[in-house]
This record gives sequence, structure tokens and C-alpha cells, in this order.
Amino acid sequence: MSTSNTFPGALAPMPDAMSAMLIWPSPEPVAPPRFVEGFELFETFARDAGADPAALAADFSALWDFVAAHPELLDVPETAEAAERFLGNAIAVAHPAARWRFTSEPEVGTSTMSVPVAGLLRGIIEHPEQREPFREMLASWPQADRDAEELDALRREEVDIDFVVAPVPFTRPVLAIPEFVDESGRVIHYGSRWAGGSPPEDAYSRVTHPERFAPVMSVVDALVHHLETWYDVDVDRRSDESGARVFHLRPTTGAQITLTGTAESVFIQSGALTREYAPSCTCDACDETAESVADQLEETLLAIAAGGLREVFPVGQRRWLHTELRTPDGGGRSGGGEPDPSFPAEELDDAEDLLARLPDGWWPAWTLRTPRP
Repeated sequence: MSTSNTFPGALAPMPDAMSAMLIWPSPEPVAPPRFVEGFELFETFARDAGADPAALAADFSALWDFVAAHPELLDVPETAEAAERFLGNAIAVAHPAARWRFTSEPEVGTSTMSVPVAGLLRGIIEHPEQREPFREMLASWPQADRDAEELDALRREEVDIDFVVAPVPFTRPVLAIPEFVDESGRVIHYGSRWAGGSPPEDAYSRVTHPERFAPVMSVVDALVHHLETWYDVDVDRRSDESGARVFHLRPTTGAQITLTGTAESVFIQSGALTREYAPSCTCDACDETAESVADQLEETLLAIAAGGLREVFPVGQRRWLHTELRTPDGGGRSGGGEPDPSFPAEELDDAEDLLARLPDGWWPAWTLRTPRP
């Protein structure tokens, strides 16, 4: 590896796509580089323009202003690539934990966030007014990493949960799935549209036949009936002003659940701050089906009732939320990040007080009762 007077560390070649692939048997692991070589053309460009490359590398705001003032950097591909590498190395100076990697393109970052350098170069030139938001992001990045480490530690915790499961398993009703066709009249096979490959780019912004999720409401009805049959829970059923069906489940112990169902989705509110949609996304690329949404609903509602919901808030200085769902069969999922921005500050404070009284954030299971005749 070579060295440079501009950056405080050894220079390595730019990682490529092959270096990110798993090779078996694998060679000795190679740590991702902090600094990469190949930025010399930008150094020459900067000197010719009267700037000191070392000063630019140490002051990202000054580097931003210099790049923004020289849009001709994009005119020559070789110079643009050198500028991209210099920018990425400068990010690693500002945030020493950042490392280079290659996903679909070269980028530099940590497990919390990553910056594609080609997009950054063009973004600086096209939107120089974004300097302060980017600088603030750089300044907050180390704390985001520390908060992410706290979330990871919560996810790795192993706990024994005394699940309370209904003596009779839930039986999903048979879903009446209608047939849907595309613009050419061909039947759409949702759930297997992309045959294991990647969906087309426009599929991420396209939603066709969101009404395909309407049969899920029969599963909601069956789940609510199952829960109120076997657990000590009061259920309010109503329709709101938009026609959506609302179910409010208030158990004598454990986390409450509110379900708001339409022909296109079911909104789940539970505990203090847990919020999720089923499906989480209706776009064509995600290719969700009524069956996959029913799976999500069953897993979520039955796990909450059995005592498998955890909420920890606040996590770290950024006051993130950690949610976790464990199922009696050993499955589950977890997530973390900012709470839903719709929560007012007072409600977040109330949630913090409430969750602090739970053992490590775990909600108790609902209480079983003798089934109704």
C-alpha cells in the first residue's frame, strides 16, 4: 500500500464488485480500506486552481465550496472519478470509522449510513445549497453509529419468554382470491412475478390492483374472534368516517391493539409506540399477496397476545425506538429507528414513563379465559 501527504493513512486500491462476493473456500478476510488511491488528478486540479489539497481534505465545508465552484470537474470522466475518490477519502477524515466498499457503485460509510461518491460529486455541483444539511449529517454520524450499536445489542439479547398460547390454534379461513390481469389481459401471478430476479425500476413506483388485499379482512375478522374467544379482552368494532373498519382490542393484561382495515391495507397500532402496515408496501416491486399479508397479521397479533412484544424507548441520545416481536415457535423480527413522527412530544414522554415500568420493555401476555359458548 502507498501513502499520501494529503490523507492520514495508507492508500488501497478501490474495492470492486468481486471483492464483495463470497468466495468458498474463503481467503483471509481483508479489512475494507479507509482511504483509496487514484485521486491525484483532483489534487493537480486543485493546485492549478490555487487551492491546497491537504487543507481541503481536512475541512469538508471548504472542500464542498471548492467543488461547487468548479462544475467543470464533471467534464472529464477521469478528473470526475479522481474528485469522487478525494471526496470519499475526505468523508473518512471527517468520520474515521467510515470505510470504502462497492455495492452497485463505490461508496464510503459505516453500517449506519453510506454515501455513493459519484452521486455526492454531482449533488454538490447541482445543489450547493445542501452544504449545511450535509455538514450536520457528518457531525451527527458518530452518534448515529453509537445509537445503532445500542440497537444491535438489544437485538442480540437472548431472553426466555413465558408465552401464553391459546389451547386451540388459530385456523385461517380460506381466502377467496380473485384473478387479476395486466393491461394486455394476461393473468398476473402476484408473489412470483419476478421469478427470483430483480423487478424493473419502474415497478417501485407503480401500484396495480391494490384491491387484491381486500380478502385479508376475512382473516382480520377471524383473528379478532379467535383472540376474544381465548383471551380476556374487550373488543370494540366500528367504522370510521372513511368507511374503514376499526377494531380496538383492550386486554386485561398486556399490550392493546387497534386495527384499521381497508380494502388495501391494515394499520396495526399496539403497545405504546408500535406502528406498522400490512402490507408494509403495496408497490409492484414488492409483489406482496393477500396470503403474505395474512401471514404478517397472524404472526403479529398472535405474538403480541402471547407476550412476545418488546418496546424500548428511548435508545441512545437520538431517542430511537427499538421494537421486537418474538413468536412461540422461535421466530420473530425486530426494528429500530425514530418513532413515528406523528407522535407529539407529550405522547413520547408518556410512552417513556410507561415502558420504563415494563421488564426490559417486554409487554406481558394476555390472560387466558374460559372460551365463550
